[in-house]
Amino acid sequence: MNQDELKRRLLFIMHRGLVEARLLAQAQKHQQVFDLADALEPLPGYIEDSETNHLEAIRFNLKTYREKYPSPSFDYLRYLDIDPTPGRF
Repeated sequence: MNQDELKRRLLFIMHRGLVEARLLAQAQKHQQVFDLADALEPLPGYIEDSETNHLEAIRFNLKTYREKYPSPSFDYLRYLDIDPTPGRF
């Protein structure tokens, strides 16, 4: 994946993370909001310095979150590796 595609995917993941955080906050799932923030917090730094050697660290954080909170609606690893990023989000 080229650098522009990686940046776009990371931005989409952050967007979806904010959507999920809003839903979790509304449901008062504070621990899950905390864990989601923990998983996504490093992404802006990776966007700024989007070398592909960061992919394993990104995958590790997203995989850890997915294993604890599986969700077909918010599967960040799929957004990173499989699903195409929408033209607008």
